[in-house]
Amino acid sequence: MDYDFDSAVQKQLDEAMPWVGLYIAAASAVCTLAIAADAVNGFRQKKLWFPCKYTSLNAASLTVLAVAMKLPMDLNTVMIKSHTDSVAKFASIFFLSTTVSNFMPSLGSMNDKEVLANFIGLGILVIAIMGNVGIQIIELQRFLKRGAVIVDIMIPSVVMLVSLTTCMSLAVTVSTMKRGLKSMYEEKQKPALEEEEIMLCGDSGEANYNFKIDDQRRHMMKYWVMAESSNPQFVMARSVVCTTSAMICGFSYFILASVSILDGSTPNAPAKSAYGIYTKWIVHIQATGQLIAIIVAMLRWFTVVMCRCSSTSSNSFKTEINIEDYWIQTLKDWRDGFSGLEIGANRWWKYVLDVKWCVLTFCIGLQIFIVLVSKILVFFSAMIVSPFQFFFSHIKKLVRHAPDSFTDAELNLSRYVLLLDGEAELPIGFVKSMCRKADNMIQTGRKKQPSSLVNLLQKSVNFNGVGQFNNRQIPSLLCQDPPNCWTLPVVTLTSIAIALPNIAQHQRKQLLSSVSEGLSLAKIVEKTLDTRAQLKHIRKVASATWVELLLYSKWLDIDLTRAFLSCKNSDEVLQELANRAEGMVMEFKRGVHDPIVEENPINWPLKVVAANSMYIISNSILMSSSKEETTEEMLERLSVMIADILAACLTNLPYAITKMCHQNSIEKREKRVREAFLLLGKTEKVVELVRQQGRPFLDNDKATYIEEWRAVFQHDEVASASTWSDECNSEKYLDIIVDC
Repeated sequence: MDYDFDSAVQKQLDEAMPWVGLYIAAASAVCTLAIAADAVNGFRQKKLWFPCKYTSLNAASLTVLAVAMKLPMDLNTVMIKSHTDSVAKFASIFFLSTTVSNFMPSLGSMNDKEVLANFIGLGILVIAIMGNVGIQIIELQRFLKRGAVIVDIMIPSVVMLVSLTTCMSLAVTVSTMKRGLKSMYEEKQKPALEEEEIMLCGDSGEANYNFKIDDQRRHMMKYWVMAESSNPQFVMARSVVCTTSAMICGFSYFILASVSILDGSTPNAPAKSAYGIYTKWIVHIQATGQLIAIIVAMLRWFTVVMCRCSSTSSNSFKTEINIEDYWIQTLKDWRDGFSGLEIGANRWWKYVLDVKWCVLTFCIGLQIFIVLVSKILVFFSAMIVSPFQFFFSHIKKLVRHAPDSFTDAELNLSRYVLLLDGEAELPIGFVKSMCRKADNMIQTGRKKQPSSLVNLLQKSVNFNGVGQFNNRQIPSLLCQDPPNCWTLPVVTLTSIAIALPNIAQHQRKQLLSSVSEGLSLAKIVEKTLDTRAQLKHIRKVASATWVELLLYSKWLDIDLTRAFLSCKNSDEVLQELANRAEGMVMEFKRGVHDPIVEENPINWPLKVVAANSMYIISNSILMSSSKEETTEEMLERLSVMIADILAACLTNLPYAITKMCHQNSIEKREKRVREAFLLLGKTEKVVELVRQQGRPFLDNDKATYIEEWRAVFQHDEVASASTWSDECNSEKYLDIIVDC
C-alpha cells in the first residue's frame, strides 16, 4: 500500500518535471540573450573588448545562472539513458565557465564590497555544482564510459575551476588597479588643467569668453582619451589574466567540439529523462550561448594580443614576465595588516594569526603563479601573431600608398593614454578610434539641436530681462528673500505667460516646448557649476513647479488655463496671481513660530518658495506695465524676459561642458565625458547665438550665478556701461543704461 502511494506521488512529480525543464531553458535563454546583446553592443561601438552592459556579475545574473544550472545539480533524475540527456546534464558546466569568463570585465565597475559579495555568491554556486558533480561521478562510475567521464565531465569541470580561479585572481586586484589609475589620472590632469586655464582665462588671467569651439573640442579630447583608456572594464578586459581565461575557454571549446565531431554523436537523439522535450531545448540554447561567449572571448584575446605585438619585439622575455606590485598588493595588505582584529592575550590567537599568514602567503604564491602563466601565454601568443600582424600592416600601407605615421595632434593625445605598469602601449589605431568616436558623438549631438529654444533665444537682443524680472522695490513678505537660481524665475515667468487670457493654444505649446529645451540645458549649467549648497533647495522648487506646469498646466494646484477666465486683461491676471501667492506665503508665516525656520529659506517648504517668487515677479511686471499694453504685447515681453534669462545662463555652457569632463570617479568618468561631447554638438547653435550679445566682464565663477548678473544691472550708469565687454555696440550700451 505504501509502495503504491510512493509510486503515485513519484509519478505525479515526474509529470511536472517538463515544466521545470521549461524554466531551465528560459533561464538559459535569458543568459544567452544577454551575452548576445553585449556582443552586438561591442560590435556597434567598435569595442572588440566587449564591455559588459547587459551581463554582469551580480545577484540577478547569479540567480538566473543558478536556475540554468539545475541539471548538473539534480542528483535524483536519471539522465544517462540517452546521449542528449548526458550532454544536457554536464554541458551546462561548460556554459557556466564561458559565462563567468564573459563576466570578468564587469568586475571593474564594482566597488570592493560588491566584488566581495558577488564573488562569494559565485564561489558558493561553483562549489555546490562541483560537489554534486563529484557525487554523481562516484556513484555512477559503473554506468559511465571512461571517455565520456573525461570529455563530458572532467574537461568542463576543470575549465570551470580555472574560470573561478582566474576570476578570483582578477577580483583581488580591482581596488589596487583603480588606485593606480586614479594616481595616473591626477598626474595627467595637471597639464590638462593648465592648458584649460589658458583657454578659459587667456594669458592675461581675465575670463576668455570667445574661445573657439574647435579649441574646446581638442582640449576635451584629452579627457576623453584618459577616460576611455582608464575605463575599468577595459582595464580588466585587457589584463593578462582575463585574456588567459578567454584563451583557455576557447581552446577547451575547440577540443570538446572536435571530440564530438570525431565521435559522431549528436545531442539530437530523443531525450528519455523526466524533463522531456525541453532537454533538447536546454542543449541547443546553452550551446548557442557557449558559441557566442567563445567568439566574444577570442576577440578579446585577439585585441589584447594585437596590442602586445608592438611591444613584444622591443621588450625582453624577462621584462614581460615581471610581476607588478598591484597584482599582489591587496593580498599583502590582508596578510600583514591587523586592523579590525581585536587580538586578546589568549594563546589561540597566535595559531589563528599563523594560519592566516600561511593561507594568505599561499594565496600570494598562487596569484604569482596565475599571473606568471598568464603573462607567458600572452607573450607567446603575441610572438605567434606578430609576423601576421606585421605582414598585414605592410599590406595595408601599400594599399593606401602612404605611410601610417603619427600626426602632431595624435602624438599629443597619446601622452594622455593611461596604462598600468607592465601594460603594452595601445596602438595608434586605438587612439585614432577614440578620436573618431568623440567626433561621432559631436555629430550625433548636432542632429539633436534644440530648434524651439533657438527660436526663443533669437528674441533676446540683450540681457536686460535679467535685471527686469525682479524689482528690488517690492517689499519682501518674509525676513529675507531666498537667493535666485536661473531656472526658478524662468518657470515663474512661463507660468504667468500660460495664465494670460486669450492666448492661443499653439502659442502656449510653443512656449512650453522652447522653455523645456532651455531648462534642460540650464539645469546642466546649474548642476555642474553651482557650488552653493543653498541653491540646491531652490533648484528643487523650480524642478517640481516645472513638472506640474508642463504636464498639467498648473501652478501650485491652480489650473492656469481655467482659473483666470473671468479676468479681463493681463494686469488682472498678474494681480490675482500676486494675491494668491501672497496668501500662501502669509499662511506659512502665521503657522511658523520658530524664527530660525522663517529666516532660513532652506527650511521653507517648496510651495512657499515658489509662491514668494511668484509674488515678487508678478508685482515687478505690474509695476513696469502700462494700461495700453495688450495681452499679445505682454506675452511678447514675458517671452523676451525668459529668452534674456536663458541666454545669460547659457553663456556659461562652454565652461560647464568643459567642467563636465572633470569626473574623478573612475566608474562614471567615461559616461560623463561622453555626455559632454554630445552636449558640445547639441549646443553649437545655442552658444553661437548667445555669444553674439557679449556679456558683462564677470569671471567664470561669478557668471555662474544670476545674482551676480543682477548686481551688474544695479550699478549706476557709468559703472554699468564700463562693465560690458567690447563686443557690445553703442546701441546695447544705451539699452542697458536706459533699462537700469
